[in-house]
Amino acid sequence: MGGFLVSRLVQLSSEREGLRRQLVRARDELSHVTASYNDAHEYRLENSRQTFLDWVTDKVVDADPATLDRAALLEDNIPRGSSTEEMGPYLDALINEVAEVREHVQKYVRPSDDNRLDLDDLRKRGLTAPDGQASLYEKIVGSIAEQLPASRGMFGISPLLNLPIPRDSVSRATELRRLDESIREEQDLLSRKTMLEGEFSRVTGEIERIGQPIGVTSAIVILAVYSVLGIVAPVVVMGFDPTTLESWLEWLLVGVFVFGLAAVLGYIFWYAKTLNDPVASDSTRDASGPGAGQEIWASLRRRAVTVPRARRAHRRRAQLADQADEESVT
Repeated sequence: MGGFLVSRLVQLSSEREGLRRQLVRARDELSHVTASYNDAHEYRLENSRQTFLDWVTDKVVDADPATLDRAALLEDNIPRGSSTEEMGPYLDALINEVAEVREHVQKYVRPSDDNRLDLDDLRKRGLTAPDGQASLYEKIVGSIAEQLPASRGMFGISPLLNLPIPRDSVSRATELRRLDESIREEQDLLSRKTMLEGEFSRVTGEIERIGQPIGVTSAIVILAVYSVLGIVAPVVVMGFDPTTLESWLEWLLVGVFVFGLAAVLGYIFWYAKTLNDPVASDSTRDASGPGAGQEIWASLRRRAVTVPRARRAHRRRAQLADQADEESVT
């Protein structure tokens, strides 16, 4: 019984330590994948935000704030891979920004202005447009100029001003391609991150189950009782060096020895029956079998993403998209 307990505890300790080392490696792998996913998510979110603002800015600038249907504008312009919850705050910020810029621009508009008014005219009057908002200022000034009286050129013909410039189809295709690539990158890393989180939970559960091995506690109790009744009690009696023993004491010592022996044999029979039970054997093997830790870590290594390779591919795709933008502009 003692040899069984020692061998069993040594085995459990070894397997538990192996699983702990694998848990550390799995935690490191998960942290790397999580960092890559966060980078990909931020990159995709920025692409979605830029695409969304490109689609709705002109509509917000041209719309009447009193009749602007925020819900419809938001629902009809959600980029692929995004949601109303993600784009809603950006739309609210844009609406507030347009209102503030329009109020600022109106201070420099004169009653004598006509539809030839542009941003340079207002700058000469003291209007200052931050570099990051120059494009928005131009759109708003153009929207205000469209509502001013038309100017008459030579022969009374109104010049063609503030005509909308169609967007380059190549640039739009490049933006959509970049958005699709960022969506695929994010979804791939999200699925692998979810898989690693599940594997991490599995390894943690295996370690917890090894801490509650089947039959070890019962063996310790039986060994302790048998040691007290079959070893300690007879030694104490012999320590007093009696010449003769009372009959009841003889029967008592024999009885406790037989009881302890029966308990040991009963435990061995129960444990052997447990090993032959397919359900119990599978659960025991899953929790502390010799190959459980190796199989879990092998699964982690097979499915986990190679983080440096994913990041290099991510940067490479961004560089190719930027080169395509430069070529389209050229």
